[in-house]
Amino acid sequence: MDTITEMLKAHPKRPHGHFERIAQCLAACTECEQICIACADACLEEDEVAALRQCIRIDQDCADLCAATARMIQRQAHPDAALWQATLLACAQACRSCSAECMKHESAHAHCRLCREACDRCERTCMELLRALPEGGAEITH
Repeated sequence: MDTITEMLKAHPKRPHGHFERIAQCLAACTECEQICIACADACLEEDEVAALRQCIRIDQDCADLCAATARMIQRQAHPDAALWQATLLACAQACRSCSAECMKHESAHAHCRLCREACDRCERTCMELLRALPEGGAEITH
């Protein structure tokens, strides 16, 4: 068991189950945030930075949503199911948009390929978590 899963299970107001999926989503969101930040920074150093402006913007938006999603799903006490659903959907959409934009540049820039791959993983884990949770949100044991 990894430390994130162990911490989720140790919380006194933890959700009922889904610890591994929540932990996977936390890890994917955190990784994607960092990769998007690095991709935007790398884009800024490319010779034709003007062609990468949209990629930089979407990288930054995706990084922000991934960070917010990770922070929110990490909070286990009394989660709001509708808020979890909206946040996971927003994060998945940000990842789809970022992936699509990075795909346009990945043949010329390895950092865009790596970012697309991280976004695809994050989108997948957000959607898997969303499908696993009752009504798209967290269920609490009482």
